Amino acid sequence: MSMKIPSLKWSKPKSLASGSLFLFLFWAQAAGITQEPRTLPDNPGRAEAGPDQEDDDRSDPRSATEPDTRFKFKKHGAIEYTRGENYRLTLDVYQPEGEGPFPAVLAVHGGAWRSGSKITMIRHAWKLAAAGYVVVAINYRHAPEHKFPAQIHDCKQAVRWMRIHADEYSIDPQRIAAFGYSAGGHLAALLGTTCADDNLEGTHQAAEQDQVSTRVQAVIAGGAVCDFAWVSPESRLLEYWIGATRQTDPAAYLTASPIHYVSRDDPPFYFFHGEEDAIVPLASSRRMHRKLVAQGTPSEFRQVTGKGHLATFGDIQQMNGCIDFLKKQMPEPTGQHNGDSQRRPPSHQPTAREAP
Repeated sequence: MSMKIPSLKWSKPKSLASGSLFLFLFWAQAAGITQEPRTLPDNPGRAEAGPDQEDDDRSDPRSATEPDTRFKFKKHGAIEYTRGENYRLTLDVYQPEGEGPFPAVLAVHGGAWRSGSKITMIRHAWKLAAAGYVVVAINYRHAPEHKFPAQIHDCKQAVRWMRIHADEYSIDPQRIAAFGYSAGGHLAALLGTTCADDNLEGTHQAAEQDQVSTRVQAVIAGGAVCDFAWVSPESRLLEYWIGATRQTDPAAYLTASPIHYVSRDDPPFYFFHGEEDAIVPLASSRRMHRKLVAQGTPSEFRQVTGKGHLATFGDIQQMNGCIDFLKKQMPEPTGQHNGDSQRRPPSHQPTAREAP
Protein backbone atom coordinates (compact mmCIF):
# COMPACT_ATOMS: atom_id res chain seq x y z
CA MET A 1 0.00 0.00 0.00
CA SER A 2 1.46 3.34 -1.00
CA MET A 3 1.31 6.40 1.21
CA LYS A 4 1.61 10.01 0.19
CA ILE A 5 3.72 11.95 2.69
CA PRO A 6 3.73 15.76 2.64
CA SER A 7 7.07 17.34 1.86
CA LEU A 8 9.12 19.22 4.41
CA LYS A 9 11.74 21.88 3.92
CA TRP A 10 14.82 23.08 5.71
CA SER A 11 17.92 24.87 4.56
CA LYS A 12 20.51 22.10 4.81
CA PRO A 13 20.10 19.42 3.70
CA LYS A 14 17.58 20.79 1.22
CA SER A 15 15.20 17.83 1.31
CA LEU A 16 14.91 14.10 1.75
CA ALA A 17 14.70 11.82 -1.25
CA SER A 18 11.14 11.15 -0.21
CA GLY A 19 8.81 11.48 2.75
CA SER A 20 8.74 7.68 2.95
CA LEU A 21 12.41 7.67 3.90
CA PHE A 22 11.63 10.10 6.73
CA LEU A 23 9.10 7.75 8.30
CA PHE A 24 11.21 4.66 7.65
CA LEU A 25 14.19 6.08 9.50
CA PHE A 26 12.08 7.13 12.47
CA TRP A 27 10.52 3.67 12.51
CA ALA A 28 13.99 2.12 12.39
CA GLN A 29 15.06 3.97 15.50
CA ALA A 30 11.88 3.00 17.30
CA ALA A 31 12.46 -0.63 16.41
CA GLY A 32 15.99 -0.53 17.76
CA ILE A 33 17.70 -0.70 14.34
CA THR A 34 20.23 1.86 15.45
CA GLN A 35 23.62 0.26 14.95
CA GLU A 36 25.88 -0.07 11.96
CA PRO A 37 26.89 -3.71 11.32
CA ARG A 38 30.39 -3.21 12.70
CA THR A 39 29.00 -2.02 16.06
CA LEU A 40 26.59 -4.89 16.66
CA PRO A 41 27.28 -7.02 19.75
CA ASP A 42 29.92 -9.67 19.23
CA ASN A 43 27.80 -12.31 20.97
CA PRO A 44 25.11 -13.43 18.46
CA GLY A 45 23.34 -15.39 21.19
CA ARG A 46 22.19 -12.27 23.03
CA ALA A 47 19.67 -10.40 20.94
CA GLU A 48 17.99 -7.24 22.14
CA ALA A 49 14.20 -7.32 22.41
CA GLY A 50 12.00 -5.38 20.02
CA PRO A 51 9.64 -2.62 21.12
CA ASP A 52 6.73 -5.00 21.53
CA GLN A 53 8.77 -7.04 24.03
CA GLU A 54 9.89 -4.30 26.36
CA ASP A 55 8.27 -5.75 29.44
CA ASP A 56 9.71 -9.22 28.79
CA ASP A 57 13.39 -8.27 28.60
CA ARG A 58 15.31 -10.76 30.73
CA SER A 59 18.82 -10.02 29.52
CA ASP A 60 21.42 -9.49 32.24
CA PRO A 61 22.89 -6.00 31.92
CA ARG A 62 25.96 -7.01 33.90
CA SER A 63 26.93 -9.45 31.13
CA ALA A 64 27.64 -6.46 28.87
CA THR A 65 31.02 -5.41 30.21
CA GLU A 66 32.13 -1.85 29.55
CA PRO A 67 35.75 -0.76 29.90
CA ASP A 68 34.77 2.08 32.27
CA THR A 69 32.46 0.03 34.52
CA ARG A 70 32.62 1.24 38.12
CA PHE A 71 29.30 0.05 39.49
CA LYS A 72 27.39 -3.18 39.31
CA PHE A 73 23.69 -2.55 38.92
CA LYS A 74 20.35 -4.29 38.86
CA LYS A 75 17.24 -3.75 36.78
CA HIS A 76 13.69 -3.34 38.06
CA GLY A 77 11.43 -3.82 35.05
CA ALA A 78 7.95 -2.84 33.93
CA ILE A 79 6.99 -0.66 36.91
CA GLU A 80 3.78 1.30 36.47
CA TYR A 81 4.27 5.01 37.02
CA THR A 82 0.96 6.39 35.81
CA ARG A 83 -2.30 5.34 34.21
CA GLY A 84 -5.37 6.92 32.68
CA GLU A 85 -8.73 5.95 31.31
CA ASN A 86 -7.27 4.14 28.32
CA TYR A 87 -3.57 3.79 29.02
CA ARG A 88 -1.07 2.37 31.50
CA LEU A 89 2.56 3.49 31.38
CA THR A 90 5.59 1.65 32.72
CA LEU A 91 9.25 2.34 33.31
CA ASP A 92 12.45 0.40 33.97
CA VAL A 93 14.89 1.34 36.73
CA TYR A 94 18.61 0.54 36.43
CA GLN A 95 19.93 0.94 39.98
CA PRO A 96 23.62 0.88 40.91
CA GLU A 97 24.50 -1.33 43.83
CA GLY A 98 25.24 0.52 47.06
CA GLU A 99 23.37 2.68 49.53
CA GLY A 100 23.51 5.91 47.54
CA PRO A 101 21.94 8.31 47.08
CA PHE A 102 23.01 8.41 43.44
CA PRO A 103 22.35 11.04 40.80
CA ALA A 104 19.62 9.94 38.42
CA VAL A 105 18.83 10.20 34.71
CA LEU A 106 15.41 10.04 33.10
CA ALA A 107 15.88 8.33 29.71
CA VAL A 108 13.32 9.23 27.01
CA HIS A 109 13.16 7.24 23.77
CA GLY A 110 12.70 8.57 20.26
CA GLY A 111 10.32 7.54 17.49
CA ALA A 112 8.69 10.69 16.09
CA TRP A 113 6.35 10.88 19.12
CA ARG A 114 4.31 8.08 17.55
CA SER A 115 6.29 4.89 18.21
CA GLY A 116 9.23 3.45 20.10
CA SER A 117 9.87 2.00 23.52
CA LYS A 118 12.07 2.30 26.58
CA ILE A 119 13.93 -0.83 25.43
CA THR A 120 15.64 1.19 22.68
CA MET A 121 17.52 3.06 25.42
CA ILE A 122 18.91 -0.11 27.01
CA ARG A 123 22.55 0.27 25.91
CA HIS A 124 22.60 3.91 26.99
CA ALA A 125 21.01 2.93 30.31
CA TRP A 126 23.68 0.27 30.91
CA LYS A 127 26.44 2.78 30.23
CA LEU A 128 24.97 5.36 32.61
CA ALA A 129 24.20 2.87 35.37
CA ALA A 130 27.71 1.47 35.19
CA ALA A 131 28.97 5.01 35.74
CA GLY A 132 26.94 5.35 38.93
CA TYR A 133 23.63 6.85 37.79
CA VAL A 134 20.17 5.52 38.57
CA VAL A 135 18.52 5.37 35.15
CA VAL A 136 14.75 5.51 34.74
CA ALA A 137 13.74 4.62 31.16
CA ILE A 138 10.11 5.34 30.38
CA ASN A 139 7.35 4.58 27.94
CA TYR A 140 5.04 7.49 27.16
CA ARG A 141 1.82 7.98 25.20
CA HIS A 142 2.07 8.06 21.42
CA ALA A 143 0.38 10.05 18.70
CA PRO A 144 -1.93 10.08 16.85
CA GLU A 145 -4.16 8.65 19.58
CA HIS A 146 -2.54 10.96 22.11
CA LYS A 147 -1.52 14.30 20.68
CA PHE A 148 0.81 16.88 22.19
CA PRO A 149 1.15 17.78 25.05
CA ALA A 150 0.42 14.23 26.33
CA GLN A 151 4.07 13.23 25.85
CA ILE A 152 5.57 16.00 27.99
CA HIS A 153 2.85 15.45 30.60
CA ASP A 154 4.06 11.85 30.93
CA CYS A 155 7.71 12.91 31.18
CA LYS A 156 6.90 15.33 33.96
CA GLN A 157 4.91 12.68 35.78
CA ALA A 158 7.95 10.39 35.53
CA VAL A 159 10.11 13.05 37.20
CA ARG A 160 7.54 13.29 40.01
CA TRP A 161 7.65 9.50 40.35
CA MET A 162 11.44 9.60 40.64
CA ARG A 163 11.31 12.10 43.48
CA ILE A 164 8.46 10.32 45.30
CA HIS A 165 10.33 6.99 45.08
CA ALA A 166 13.79 8.46 45.67
CA ASP A 167 14.49 6.52 48.87
CA GLU A 168 13.31 3.23 47.39
CA TYR A 169 15.71 3.40 44.43
CA SER A 170 18.62 5.35 46.00
CA ILE A 171 17.92 8.49 43.95
CA ASP A 172 19.26 11.87 44.99
CA PRO A 173 16.20 14.07 44.30
CA GLN A 174 18.41 17.12 43.93
CA ARG A 175 20.40 15.59 41.08
CA ILE A 176 18.03 14.45 38.33
CA ALA A 177 18.92 14.88 34.66
CA ALA A 178 16.88 14.29 31.52
CA PHE A 179 18.41 12.44 28.56
CA GLY A 180 16.73 11.75 25.24
CA TYR A 181 17.41 11.30 21.56
CA SER A 182 15.40 12.56 18.56
CA ALA A 183 11.80 12.98 19.75
CA GLY A 184 13.11 11.99 23.18
CA GLY A 185 15.71 14.75 22.93
CA HIS A 186 12.91 17.20 22.20
CA LEU A 187 11.03 16.08 25.32
CA ALA A 188 14.18 16.21 27.46
CA ALA A 189 14.83 19.77 26.24
CA LEU A 190 11.23 20.72 26.99
CA LEU A 191 11.63 19.32 30.51
CA GLY A 192 14.67 21.53 30.96
CA THR A 193 13.12 24.79 29.82
CA THR A 194 9.55 24.63 31.16
CA CYS A 195 8.13 25.13 34.64
CA ALA A 196 4.68 25.17 36.25
CA ASP A 197 3.91 28.61 34.80
CA ASP A 198 4.03 27.18 31.27
CA ASN A 199 0.91 25.02 31.71
CA LEU A 200 2.56 21.79 30.58
CA GLU A 201 2.54 19.97 33.93
CA GLY A 202 -0.46 17.75 33.14
CA THR A 203 -2.81 16.14 35.64
CA HIS A 204 -2.04 13.43 38.17
CA GLN A 205 -3.90 11.05 40.42
CA ALA A 206 -2.97 12.54 43.79
CA ALA A 207 -3.30 16.19 44.81
CA GLU A 208 -0.15 16.00 46.94
CA GLN A 209 1.88 15.48 43.76
CA ASP A 210 1.25 19.14 42.96
CA GLN A 211 3.98 19.95 45.46
CA VAL A 212 6.56 17.70 43.76
CA SER A 213 8.91 19.54 41.44
CA THR A 214 9.26 18.44 37.81
CA ARG A 215 12.37 20.53 37.20
CA VAL A 216 15.60 18.78 36.26
CA GLN A 217 19.17 19.79 37.04
CA ALA A 218 20.76 18.95 33.68
CA VAL A 219 19.66 18.03 30.14
CA ILE A 220 21.28 15.87 27.45
CA ALA A 221 19.53 16.28 24.09
CA GLY A 222 20.77 14.18 21.18
CA GLY A 223 19.55 14.73 17.61
CA ALA A 224 16.88 16.90 19.17
CA VAL A 225 14.04 18.85 17.61
CA CYS A 226 14.31 22.19 19.41
CA ASP A 227 12.09 24.31 17.17
CA PHE A 228 9.86 23.85 14.15
CA ALA A 229 11.03 26.69 11.92
CA TRP A 230 12.29 24.05 9.47
CA VAL A 231 8.78 22.64 8.87
CA SER A 232 6.97 24.28 5.95
CA PRO A 233 3.91 26.21 7.19
CA GLU A 234 1.57 24.29 4.88
CA SER A 235 3.13 20.86 5.57
CA ARG A 236 0.92 18.23 7.21
CA LEU A 237 3.97 16.23 8.30
CA LEU A 238 3.39 16.68 12.05
CA GLU A 239 -0.38 17.10 11.97
CA TYR A 240 -0.80 13.62 13.46
CA TRP A 241 1.02 14.85 16.58
CA ILE A 242 0.26 18.59 16.87
CA GLY A 243 -3.25 18.38 15.42
CA ALA A 244 -2.76 21.16 12.86
CA THR A 245 -0.30 22.59 10.38
CA ARG A 246 2.05 25.39 11.32
CA GLN A 247 0.07 27.66 9.01
CA THR A 248 -3.29 27.01 10.67
CA ASP A 249 -2.06 26.95 14.29
CA PRO A 250 1.39 28.53 14.68
CA ALA A 251 0.82 28.95 18.42
CA ALA A 252 0.62 25.18 18.88
CA TYR A 253 4.03 24.72 17.28
CA LEU A 254 5.45 27.49 19.43
CA THR A 255 4.06 25.82 22.55
CA ALA A 256 5.82 22.59 21.56
CA SER A 257 9.18 24.33 20.91
CA PRO A 258 11.77 24.02 23.71
CA ILE A 259 13.63 27.07 22.39
CA HIS A 260 10.53 29.20 23.03
CA TYR A 261 10.94 28.79 26.81
CA VAL A 262 14.66 29.48 27.16
CA SER A 263 15.39 31.72 30.16
CA ARG A 264 18.15 32.39 32.66
CA ASP A 265 16.85 29.84 35.17
CA ASP A 266 17.36 26.85 32.83
CA PRO A 267 19.71 24.01 33.86
CA PRO A 268 22.93 23.20 31.96
CA PHE A 269 22.49 21.57 28.54
CA TYR A 270 24.57 19.16 26.47
CA PHE A 271 23.67 18.72 22.79
CA PHE A 272 25.11 16.15 20.40
CA HIS A 273 24.01 15.98 16.78
CA GLY A 274 25.25 14.18 13.67
CA GLU A 275 26.62 16.59 11.10
CA GLU A 276 25.02 14.52 8.32
CA ASP A 277 21.61 14.25 9.99
CA ALA A 278 18.95 14.25 7.25
CA ILE A 279 16.06 13.72 9.66
CA VAL A 280 16.38 16.52 12.21
CA PRO A 281 18.31 19.57 11.01
CA LEU A 282 21.45 20.20 13.03
CA ALA A 283 20.65 23.92 12.94
CA SER A 284 17.63 23.35 15.19
CA SER A 285 19.63 22.24 18.24
CA ARG A 286 22.45 24.65 17.44
CA ARG A 287 20.03 27.59 17.54
CA MET A 288 18.88 26.55 20.98
CA HIS A 289 22.44 26.04 22.19
CA ARG A 290 23.35 29.55 21.10
CA LYS A 291 20.26 31.04 22.73
CA LEU A 292 21.08 29.31 26.01
CA VAL A 293 24.64 30.62 25.90
CA ALA A 294 23.37 34.12 25.17
CA GLN A 295 21.21 33.87 28.32
CA GLY A 296 24.22 32.83 30.37
CA THR A 297 23.18 29.18 30.76
CA PRO A 298 26.00 26.59 30.56
CA SER A 299 25.57 24.73 27.28
CA GLU A 300 27.82 22.44 25.26
CA PHE A 301 27.34 21.42 21.64
CA ARG A 302 29.03 18.42 20.06
CA GLN A 303 28.81 18.01 16.29
CA VAL A 304 29.40 14.35 15.49
CA THR A 305 31.56 14.14 12.39
CA GLY A 306 30.49 11.97 9.48
CA LYS A 307 27.36 10.51 11.07
CA GLY A 308 23.66 10.82 10.39
CA HIS A 309 20.66 10.59 12.67
CA LEU A 310 20.62 6.85 13.38
CA ALA A 311 24.38 6.32 13.32
CA THR A 312 24.83 8.99 15.97
CA PHE A 313 22.28 7.31 18.22
CA GLY A 314 23.90 3.93 17.64
CA ASP A 315 27.38 5.22 18.47
CA ILE A 316 27.48 4.30 22.16
CA GLN A 317 30.81 6.06 22.58
CA GLN A 318 28.91 9.35 22.43
CA MET A 319 27.84 8.51 25.97
CA ASN A 320 31.36 9.23 27.21
CA GLY A 321 30.87 12.93 26.54
CA CYS A 322 27.42 12.78 28.13
CA ILE A 323 28.80 11.21 31.30
CA ASP A 324 31.63 13.75 31.50
CA PHE A 325 29.01 16.49 31.26
CA LEU A 326 26.91 14.96 34.05
CA LYS A 327 29.91 14.57 36.33
CA LYS A 328 30.71 18.23 35.86
CA GLN A 329 27.16 19.59 36.21
CA MET A 330 25.81 17.22 38.90
CA PRO A 331 28.84 16.64 41.15
CA GLU A 332 28.63 14.81 44.44
CA PRO A 333 27.58 17.30 47.12
CA THR A 334 30.35 18.46 49.45
CA GLY A 335 30.50 16.28 52.54
CA GLN A 336 28.25 13.60 51.02
CA HIS A 337 29.30 10.23 49.65
CA ASN A 338 27.48 7.19 48.34
CA GLY A 339 26.93 5.82 51.84
CA ASP A 340 25.29 8.99 53.13
CA SER A 341 21.50 8.64 52.99
CA GLN A 342 20.74 12.23 54.03
CA ARG A 343 18.14 13.85 51.76
CA ARG A 344 17.62 17.49 50.93
CA PRO A 345 14.55 19.09 49.33
CA PRO A 346 14.56 19.02 45.51
CA SER A 347 16.28 22.05 44.06
CA HIS A 348 15.56 24.09 40.95
CA GLN A 349 11.87 24.65 41.55
CA PRO A 350 11.23 28.38 41.14
CA THR A 351 7.67 29.50 41.75
CA ALA A 352 7.70 31.85 38.79
CA ARG A 353 9.63 31.94 35.54
CA GLU A 354 12.58 34.27 35.53
CA ALA A 355 12.25 36.73 32.69
CA PRO A 356 14.91 36.61 29.97
